[in-house]
Amino acid sequence: MNFDEIRPYRNDEVKEKIRKLLEEEQFTQVVQYVMPETPFEMVKGSMLQMQTIKDFQSKIIVPIVDKLIQKTTNDLSVDGLENIEKGKAYLFVSTHRDIVLDSAFMNFILLNNGHETAEIAIGDNLMKIPWVVDLVKLNKSFIVKRDVPKEQKVEASMQLSAYINHTITEEKESIWIAQRSGRSKDGNDQTNPSLIKMFNLMGNRETVVENLKSLNIVPVAISYEFNPCDVLTIPELMTVARGEKYEKAPMEDMIHMGKGIEGDKGRCVVSFGKPINEKLDQLADIRNRNDLLNAVAEEIDSQIHQIYHLMPTNYIAWDLLHHSEQFVDEYSEEEKAGFQTYMESRIYDVEGDQDEIRTTFLRSYANPVENSLNH
Repeated sequence: MNFDEIRPYRNDEVKEKIRKLLEEEQFTQVVQYVMPETPFEMVKGSMLQMQTIKDFQSKIIVPIVDKLIQKTTNDLSVDGLENIEKGKAYLFVSTHRDIVLDSAFMNFILLNNGHETAEIAIGDNLMKIPWVVDLVKLNKSFIVKRDVPKEQKVEASMQLSAYINHTITEEKESIWIAQRSGRSKDGNDQTNPSLIKMFNLMGNRETVVENLKSLNIVPVAISYEFNPCDVLTIPELMTVARGEKYEKAPMEDMIHMGKGIEGDKGRCVVSFGKPINEKLDQLADIRNRNDLLNAVAEEIDSQIHQIYHLMPTNYIAWDLLHHSEQFVDEYSEEEKAGFQTYMESRIYDVEGDQDEIRTTFLRSYANPVENSLNH
């Protein structure tokens, strides 16, 4: 099967794509925003010397992410790195809060700890700007076709499944993919069983379990103390809660992308779970395929809900939402007052019933606590 439409760029394409990228004024502006102390001509000179994708990631992406960590977070830490082996390819099935930084933070952690970076699944709904396509493909991203006619969806799923299976089992490259289409804007991290079905679609082993085992699936939870897009998602969450269809504004995803990158995130933690292969062996006797796919999704969720690094903001939101003091030992009165001030300043300009807006806001921070209580 041909993957040229969706695959990342290869090493032999790097020099041409970098030259093209350097001609884009918006790219220049992004680099200057993130690295204002470095003359762009110096960055340009370095980029023109690059020969490989690893050069581009280590010399451009890593310094940019490092600057973002310094500017927009209080700390980036990691849990569970001992669960994965160097030199082994994994399918990282991850929570998804931030369009760009979820995978970027994970790859930053991997590279800084001697692991190879993972290829990144990214929806074509985010690929409206040609230079952004070049940038993400230079950063080991491959395209997930979402904006396709209904009659082409099965073909697109087969191509994606074949690509994932080929990349992990043949190319021995890891992959990062979100646990469901779109971000968990309400903070409720749930894996879509259809994703597991897609993984299996083009596997070449005899059984579903053997196909999934060959992918070395590892659940990943990426936790943020503050979500820079929290208030931006409220209109959508309230619309959906009313049972109505939400229509995105033009360039809404790009606006969220920018806010997610530049906004304050507080403390951030990347948490790696354990490969689910042992659990898959225990599920092998399930004969109904849908039941099996649901059980696999539930195992991923169970790990994610247990390893998700809960912050004071999550506990405060849960207590405020439930008018309780159940988690009062997890935060200080100063932290509680600070979060309430933060919330009121964020929701002040949102149109609608303030109680409904406040509840929607709190629930997005409280849901990770709710999920941990259920596991």
